[in-house]
Amino acid sequence: MKEKNYKTALGTIHYWVNYIDPIRPSLVFLPRLTADHRLFDKQIEFFKGFCNVFAWDAPGHGLSWPFTFDFDLKDNAEYDRN
Repeated sequence: MKEKNYKTALGTIHYWVNYIDPIRPSLVFLPRLTADHRLFDKQIEFFKGFCNVFAWDAPGHGLSWPFTFDFDLKDNAEYDRN
């Protein structure tokens, strides 16, 4: 897996990619709240020879920490309607 990052004004998002071939299926591993990409270490190891694989550390998790969160649900117009 090749580690990459995407820099934003609020912080840096870290992600890992194993790209084999555009014809091969692609798997995306998205850890849930409080977890990071390491949750899928065994699955990534198994599939990396067969599929294109993408895993990330969501903002505020794992290596994507620190990350500035300057929003809440009240910023969403849908929230005001409910």
